[in-house]
Amino acid sequence: MPIDKPKSGESKDDYLKYCIPQEINNGMKQDQAVAVCISHYDRDKMSKLKDTSSKVMAAVTYNTKFRGINLINLGENSDACWENYIQVGTKMLDGREVPDCRGPIED
Repeated sequence: MPIDKPKSGESKDDYLKYCIPQEINNGMKQDQAVAVCISHYDRDKMSKLKDTSSKVMAAVTYNTKFRGINLINLGENSDACWENYIQVGTKMLDGREVPDCRGPIED
């Protein structure tokens, strides 16, 4: 199930109050749910930056903060994959990291 995006003007604490329990209910361990929810909140804020230098600094901070933490919902049918395919990780394609989708998965 896709993670809800933060609502306009929503504080980080308010977003985390409903995101973390939702991800735990989806089968994540608590520490991974916290990291995933914080990363979604931070990415949403980064997407709204206009100034190039601010974007670069935010990306560096983001990558440093989440280095070594699994932020992928493995085994779930994410929005990144076609219907009946599951994401099993990421792969490099044309110099970019993209979802690695496998399938089709039969019900």
